[in-house]
Amino acid sequence: MGDTKAPLTATEWAARQQTEDHAQGVRDGAIPGPRPAPECPDCGLAGDIHPTYYGWWTRLEPEDPEPLLPHTVPPRQRWHVDTGGSAWNTQDDEPLPMAVCQISHHIVCPRTERPDLTPWLTARTEANRLRAELLEGRQAQDDQDGTA
Repeated sequence: MGDTKAPLTATEWAARQQTEDHAQGVRDGAIPGPRPAPECPDCGLAGDIHPTYYGWWTRLEPEDPEPLLPHTVPPRQRWHVDTGGSAWNTQDDEPLPMAVCQISHHIVCPRTERPDLTPWLTARTEANRLRAELLEGRQAQDDQDGTA
């Protein structure tokens, strides 16, 4: 029937928030600690460094040649920058019409392993690869048996 535990204390809330912020920072590809250099340590390309709302940093791809339309960017990869320069990731929120966004450099860095942005599509592709191999094997067997 749900959680009947007593409400969290201020200390418990702070600890939970810190845990959640850390988890989000890791998922977002954000950088903890002091402000990092704009240059990526892996490939040397410069990005736009912005603080996040949870106290980490994000290296965003520059807006040039043109800003990205959020509906063309996978969920959880859409970054927005407020007038104060802080960046936030809209996670799964539906983008507003005519909005623009940026993406984190870590998902397009040519020298690092990228996260799988579309796990369902990757899984479907792998399933189709296996199905195609089975079909090829069955056709080869039919050819050998002379049943084709």
